Amino acid sequence: MQIKKEEVRLNILEIATDEFLNRGYENVSMRRIASRAHPAQGNIYHYFHSKEILLEEILLPTIENIECMMSKHIEHEKANPLTKKQAWGKLKELEENFDSSEFSCFFDKRVVIFLRLESSHLLDRKEKILQSLTEHLQEYFNINDDAHYSEIVLNMLVECVKHVLIEHKNMDDAKAEFVKFFSLLFNGIISQIR
Repeated sequence: MQIKKEEVRLNILEIATDEFLNRGYENVSMRRIASRAHPAQGNIYHYFHSKEILLEEILLPTIENIECMMSKHIEHEKANPLTKKQAWGKLKELEENFDSSEFSCFFDKRVVIFLRLESSHLLDRKEKILQSLTEHLQEYFNINDDAHYSEIVLNMLVECVKHVLIEHKNMDDAKAEFVKFFSLLFNGIISQIR
């Protein structure tokens, strides 16, 4: 009997992830998730007491992974700033082996759900991550941000990640498309490294 309960729970998580991805967290009700998962609506609350708790179950592992990766990356880059030549090398490594790069943690459809959030207590974490990335871009690429270039660059990256993850069902195609865009964008930015 325990296995059945876990199967139902995992089914609810899978359906909620799909619904949040395709419709947005704010546009999905627990009733809709329950009807797609086929348990009685009251039964879904046995597994998840609220839509916010369901969202946390889906997103927290991804958020924590991103926060951990960013913390390590930023700390490492501050201690060991890249030269222009090293930056070109990193870009080449990314093109050749995306899956072992730091960027791979962003390549998860749950990231799209997170980036699209408009109302949730997780918004604070979203804003902190985006602010940290913006500041890292400013520092790392020596961007004088009077014109808000780092925000523009970050917004382009965010939109690219959302686009390729939504438009490409095949993850290899999505990664190839992202790497193409990333290479194009950062060829110009790398030239700003001293």
